[in-house]
Order: sequence, then C-alpha cells, then structure tokens
Amino acid sequence: MEAKRVKSTNIYVETKKRKLQNEKQVVEDVDEKGKEDSGENETELASNKIQELQEHIYVIEKENDVIKKDRVVITKDRDAIKKERDAIKKDRDAIKKDRDAIKKDSDAFKEICRDQVECPDCLEVPTSGPVHVCPNGHLVCSTCKGASCPTCRTRMLSGKSLLAVTVIENIEHECRHEDCEELLPLEEYKLHLKLCPHRSVRCPAPQELCGKDLALSKVYDHILSECKGSSNKKKHVPNDEFPVKFNKRFRGNQSSRRFGLSWKGVQLYLSFDKVPPFQVINVQLIGNAAECKDYEVSIT
Repeated sequence: MEAKRVKSTNIYVETKKRKLQNEKQVVEDVDEKGKEDSGENETELASNKIQELQEHIYVIEKENDVIKKDRVVITKDRDAIKKERDAIKKDRDAIKKDRDAIKKDSDAFKEICRDQVECPDCLEVPTSGPVHVCPNGHLVCSTCKGASCPTCRTRMLSGKSLLAVTVIENIEHECRHEDCEELLPLEEYKLHLKLCPHRSVRCPAPQELCGKDLALSKVYDHILSECKGSSNKKKHVPNDEFPVKFNKRFRGNQSSRRFGLSWKGVQLYLSFDKVPPFQVINVQLIGNAAECKDYEVSIT
C-alpha cells in the first residue's frame, strides 16, 4: 500500500515536472517569437526611415535643381540689365556730349551776336532800342548817335536796325559791374543790375569824412581798414558776437562814432551822432532791400 502510494506520488511529480517543462518551453517559444517580431518591427521602422530620408533627399535635390535653373535665369537677366544699363550710359554720355557741343556753338554764336551789336563808341551792348545804323550798315546805340558814324565817319541818317533789337532781346547780357561775371537774359539782367553785390555804392560814412564810391562787396572791408569816418581802427569791435555793448558817451568835441559789425555773415554799419539835445542812432544793413526785410532793430 505504501509502495503504491509512493509510486503514485512519483508519477504525479513526474507529470507535474513535464507540465512545467512544457510551459517553460511555451514561454521560451513565445519569447523567441517576440524577439523575432521585435527585430522584424525594428527592421521595418529602419527601412521606412531610410525610405523617408531618400524621398526627402530627392525633394531637396529637385529643389536644388530648380534653384540652379533660377540662378542661371537671374544671371542672364542681370547680364542683360547690365548690358542695357551700359547702353543707356553710353547714350547718355553721347547726348551730354552733343548737348555740350550745341551749348558751345550756341555760346559762340551769342558771343558773335554780342560783338556785332556792341556800340563801337561806348563799347557796351544796348539793352533797348532803337539801334541806329549808318548807310554802310554799322550800328551805334541811341546814346552815342551823333552826326557821323563812329566806325566809318559816314553821315548818319535816320536808319534803324530792327534785327539788332531782336538780337538784343534774345542774347545773354554780361553784367557791367566790375568783378561780376554773370551772363543773364535781358529781363533777368535788368533785375540783376539793381541787386548785384558788385554794384557801385557810396561809403555810408558822411561825405565830409569819406564819400568814396566802391563796389558793395568791398564796403565792409573798406569800413574796417580804410574809411576815415570809421571807429573800427581806433577801437576793437568783436565780430560775430552778440549782443555787443557800446559806451555812447562822447568825449570833448566828438560828435559821432561809427562801427562796422558782422554777425553770421550779415554785415552792418552802426552810427551814433550827437545832435543836442539828442543822440541819433542809425543801423544800416550792407546788402539789398530784399535782405533787409529779414531783420528788424530795437533800441532799449
């Protein structure tokens, strides 16, 4: 009985052992299959990744080809633009050259016209008619017209040149003031004579002290260094410094004091005159009427 029980137990243990071995084998088979499946998945993922990268590389290469083609087109367009620009520059230079040549010819023609209508007596080009003409065709201005032609001495009659008047109205006139080289059409020339910085004016000092006639552009330097009616030589007056204070007291028989002042390029002439029981203060701007409108004087 006991031997039967032992045998039965051994059979049970052996059966249990085989069952465990079978289960272990199943687990191992499952693990092996899982590893194989995992390896296959990784291989498939890697293959997909490679394919994706290859497609991306293909797209990049295609885009690169397009960029290369665009670059070639841009280079051709740039070269065409450069060529066109060079052609325009060449045409512009040619036009400028032609324009300069035309201007040179025009200036030469105007100079010839000026010489032809210049009065042989006063050596000036008239600015208005009539322009008289002798029987031999020589011109003379209305101011210098006399009994005989100043060129050929032929008796002057009543002849007048309409052509000369037409020339006068259409040429540029040279400013008559010394040191001025302006060439202007007739209407501008007439206005320029009134505003020319080189026009002749009289020194602002009293006639008995100076009274010199000189170019407006030289008046200020004259006041500072030459004018006998100026106090600048006796007293240092700071220029380009404002405000400037003066001692207006007169000494002895002194009845006037006069100074030239400059401020930011604006030139002024300041005078103090003793007129008992008053003192007269006068400020002049050395310039033209249009410039004077920009300034005002206040005395405090």
